[in-house]
Amino acid sequence: MDDPQRPPAGPPALRPPGPHLPVPAPAPGDPPPAGRPPLWKRLTRTRRGAAGLGVVAAALLLWPFAGWSWIPWLAGLVVLVLLAVLRLDRLLRGWTWHVAGLAVVAGLMVSSSPWAWAVAASIGVLVAGLLRLPAWHLAAVGAVLCVASGAALAFSTYETREQAAAAQTARNESDRGLYGAPRPQGVLPILLGRIAADSPGAVCDNLMAAATHAAFAASVGQPDCAAAVRQIATQVTDPGEYADAEAPSVEQGDGIVVDACALTWDDAAPAGPPLGRLTVGRAPNGPTYVVTAFAPC
Repeated sequence: MDDPQRPPAGPPALRPPGPHLPVPAPAPGDPPPAGRPPLWKRLTRTRRGAAGLGVVAAALLLWPFAGWSWIPWLAGLVVLVLLAVLRLDRLLRGWTWHVAGLAVVAGLMVSSSPWAWAVAASIGVLVAGLLRLPAWHLAAVGAVLCVASGAALAFSTYETREQAAAAQTARNESDRGLYGAPRPQGVLPILLGRIAADSPGAVCDNLMAAATHAAFAASVGQPDCAAAVRQIATQVTDPGEYADAEAPSVEQGDGIVVDACALTWDDAAPAGPPLGRLTVGRAPNGPTYVVTAFAPC
């Protein structure tokens, strides 16, 4: 007989597992527990996060094409400070950093070429496609765009360098025509003065045409024009007097032919060695006069 004072029997009370109890291991075949999503996925959950991630990616991709210049980044910092000083950050409502980032991207775009923009955009498409794998279609499109835009950028860079080199050559030729002497009679004293001063560049580049260099060097047994100038300079005994030498000359066309084998000085004492017979004419690309032909004594 049951005891009337005893409570009826029931199932044992279940206690929630405490921290002291071991957590049961997952059974085989159970799905793994969900972990924390990657940072880029957490950022792209909101419009501001996705836009900020896109701005940062665009800036980093364009930076190498802008020559790693820090000026656009400083411009973005200035924009950020101005927005804070003018209290415009309140109106932007959390988009302040995005506006500063757009200023950085704009500065980097100004410092790079449109083909660089295409390469940066192609890399962005490729990275976006790789993040979406195994959906490989977007990654394939990005890879094709990278190859096409990279080839176009390489060709554009090569063409720009070739044009710059051609323009520099034209400037050098134009500047070379401004050297020499304004009159045919002024070539000999300038030439002798530069030789006495041991200035091969001034003689070979500015006063003598390239066609005269071989004959001039051979006249003193030297391999080139610069070595010839140095050789003659060692034989000059009085640099100041050497430039004041006189030599007979005859007119030839709009220039003259100077017999520098017969150099003379007022005090009759030779101040240096003779040179040769110089044909003086107009520079190829300018209004001045230079030595256009040379014959040894």
